[in-house]
Amino acid sequence: MSLSVRLRSRLAGALRILLLALAPAMLPAQSSTGEVGGRVRSQTGAYLEGAIVRVEGTSLEAATGREGQFVFRGVPVGTHTLVVRYIGYGASRTPVTVAAGARADVEIALTPNLETVTTIGQVAGQATAINIQRSADNLKTVVSREALGLVQEGNIGDALLRLPGIIVETRAGVNRTATIRGLAPQYNSVTVDGLPITNVDGNRDVALDQFPYATLSRVEVTKALTPDLPGDGIGGSLNLVTRTAFDSPDRTFAFNLGGTNNQRGNTINQQLELVIGDRLGAKKNFGYLFTGSYFHDYRGYDGSDNAYSTVGTNPFVLASNNVYDRGEEKRRIGLGFNVGYRPNTSTTLYAKAVWSDDYRWLDQKGTTWRPTTSQVDNITFYREPHNVFQMYIAGGTTQWGAWNTDLRASHSRADKTYPATMQITTRIANVAMTPDMAEPRFPRFTVTNGVDLGNKTLQRLVNVDQTQAPRDENETTIDLSTRRTFSLDGLPFSLKFGARNSTKQSAQSQPIYARYTLNAANSASITPTLIRDVATPDFMPASNGRSRLLPYFPDYDRWLQSVQNGAGTFLVNEPFSTQGRANSDFGIDESITAAFAMGTLDIGNVRLIGGARFEHTNNSGRANLVRTTTVNGVTSVTGIVEQKSSASYSNVLPSLHVRYQPVVPLVMRASFTTGMSRPAPGDLIPSAQVNAQLNPPTIVVGNPDLKPATARNWDASAEYALGELGAFSVSVFRKDIESFVFSQRTRLTTGDFAGYDEQRRVNSEGGSSQGVELSWVQRFNMLPGLLSGLGIESNYSFISSDARYPGRTESLPLTGPARDVLNLIGFYNLRGFELRASYVQRSARLSAVGAALAQDRYFAPDKLVDLTFSYGTQRLGSIFLNVRNVTNTPTVEYVGDRSHPVSTTYYGRQLNFGVRHGM
Repeated sequence: MSLSVRLRSRLAGALRILLLALAPAMLPAQSSTGEVGGRVRSQTGAYLEGAIVRVEGTSLEAATGREGQFVFRGVPVGTHTLVVRYIGYGASRTPVTVAAGARADVEIALTPNLETVTTIGQVAGQATAINIQRSADNLKTVVSREALGLVQEGNIGDALLRLPGIIVETRAGVNRTATIRGLAPQYNSVTVDGLPITNVDGNRDVALDQFPYATLSRVEVTKALTPDLPGDGIGGSLNLVTRTAFDSPDRTFAFNLGGTNNQRGNTINQQLELVIGDRLGAKKNFGYLFTGSYFHDYRGYDGSDNAYSTVGTNPFVLASNNVYDRGEEKRRIGLGFNVGYRPNTSTTLYAKAVWSDDYRWLDQKGTTWRPTTSQVDNITFYREPHNVFQMYIAGGTTQWGAWNTDLRASHSRADKTYPATMQITTRIANVAMTPDMAEPRFPRFTVTNGVDLGNKTLQRLVNVDQTQAPRDENETTIDLSTRRTFSLDGLPFSLKFGARNSTKQSAQSQPIYARYTLNAANSASITPTLIRDVATPDFMPASNGRSRLLPYFPDYDRWLQSVQNGAGTFLVNEPFSTQGRANSDFGIDESITAAFAMGTLDIGNVRLIGGARFEHTNNSGRANLVRTTTVNGVTSVTGIVEQKSSASYSNVLPSLHVRYQPVVPLVMRASFTTGMSRPAPGDLIPSAQVNAQLNPPTIVVGNPDLKPATARNWDASAEYALGELGAFSVSVFRKDIESFVFSQRTRLTTGDFAGYDEQRRVNSEGGSSQGVELSWVQRFNMLPGLLSGLGIESNYSFISSDARYPGRTESLPLTGPARDVLNLIGFYNLRGFELRASYVQRSARLSAVGAALAQDRYFAPDKLVDLTFSYGTQRLGSIFLNVRNVTNTPTVEYVGDRSHPVSTTYYGRQLNFGVRHGM
């Protein structure tokens, strides 16, 4: 048979299969069948999501939705038995009679096997999470509302910290961004109810602490994406599921009232969260929900940063050590409101709004010791970042005949401004000093030429920097999908189609960007009134006195007034100021159009989920090119030319998932998926941005030629239910990644930015990642008496990766993943009393790649311990006490090996206490 004949034969066969699949969807339902629908609740009336409902004697099986609802179509007429399974509850058998062309509705109430399932605490949430995970088609980890209720200061990142395969990165003492299966935050998508969320920082590292957690019902981490999910999650997808009034059959009231105490700062801070909702009308078909939160706290932290230079063949000669004491005051307000309306049983309309306002006051005092240049710098850095986030969602779901259709639209906006910002640097020159590197994290310096560092008159002004870079980002999305379930030769089958369009606009301007120096007539000395004595007796206790701040610093308020009123006294440093102002004025637009088709087919205990997603991306950017010329050693700006860039590309992302449940306790999954990750908008901008506050100061260069990373992913997992409330699971995965993006650092030696580190995002030559995840959750209720309250939550992740970086021949891992992560949580929960002790241990992980091994940057291994205590009842509420970072573990980064630290930061212990109800 010729090739053309064989091809026509195969196409004809494929067409027959497609028509066979679609025909039942296009034909009216058989008169010999009917529908069965209903809800599954607990004895208290709470909806049970993730319960497995099966029509005994048929192949019909479904998992309940978030309101406990289920529906079966095409059920043969007659009397049937509905069998319901839900971990932590007894099995239920409910008879139902089906009439031709009619619907039978049933309400099923399950009885708990455990007394603690009906009390407050993590155990109830644990049952919900386990059941949702087990009933899902793909590999998913769920953080319940009860677990979210334990977070401090409303930070979602705290709840993700101990999930298998997750690392949450800390910034300024806050758990902010999530690494999934070793893939850095930019390789993972973050959504709200499945819709994209904007981020004002110019990257795709969505800050988890910006979203008010009181508005959430749960958080879902999906590690194997189906075609109906956005394709830009190589590591996975993190979905924030919001609360609605329809989540509860009755009125909703919850609150959290308490405070925090930070070891560095030693103040009592305030926190308040409130949730109020209700369902109205005779049919309770209109609902509203309001959430509000307020946090105000003060914290401090100590840091020690080293920078090295190469002398001869030694790349680790200490060039500078910057020690600093930073105070941070924060006020955050979060609001959420949503309404829902159900005109009939098949239609739901809704609208949601979320708003967050975060205002901070940062005051940092630092001393930089420079042994190679015989200088001691004194630095005051003050900034007031103000971040405002808002998101609006509207949509509806309805049933058109046998098709369930979902139409949604969202708009999110993030704004960042700096009402005040200034850095003042003064210097004492000709200070001969000898560094003692016996403890390299905390170098000790001895002055060898008798210079009195306590003499304020020896200071000279280096510069005053004022940089205000207001930034905003807007993202609008429209999403439509429709799904139909039917029977294919007696086998349950479904089809789902959808399309989405998202547009994003990011822009930054620089109204104030200036570096000032004193003119020649005023450069001899600094007026003592501009200096303020600062006592820091409790600075960096871990250094045992080795790290030392000078006892005085530039006074921010007085310098600000002096700059504002000092016409003729100060000179604007050029071309630095003009370059910085022009380079920080940019914008970028992005448009993504997507469509998908997927289907499911149930064959006995096996479910197949397959399909493909198509995504087309357009982006365009604008920035400024600054042209300079140098005459007789003086550099000046000769012109500023607008630069433009654009790119367009398409990705087709097929996937196939298999879910197999040979026996009731065991669920097995396997999948092949493809994914992609777009470069961050800020990385594509054809400009350079300066950050003089870092040590060493850094210039970040955009790269509009970046390509999206792509990946092929293989996953397999098995989960076995243990008793009434427990599960053991094992997952293995492999990811082959092409063109992933990483940060490349080089030290500039010439030009206006000599001495700066240049950080540039570039595409790699590819890499791979593979790993194993083990998880064991168990309530030991089989033990007698009071011991039945004991339990354990544990997981271990092993990730091995290999990456190919341009210009490097060594075997290096991907940036981000720790090879080993161990989480252990022991808990006791009985009769309203709950005690939890949490321990996490992480191995070293690569954070940035340099030009050589000596310049590669790593996070050091760390160990964290947290404690949680609560007591109360579901009706009255509970009191709680959380202790975070019990051992005051620092965050440490190093280059080359651990004997060459570059950053050591101590955040101290934190207490969180109060009373809560329903959170």
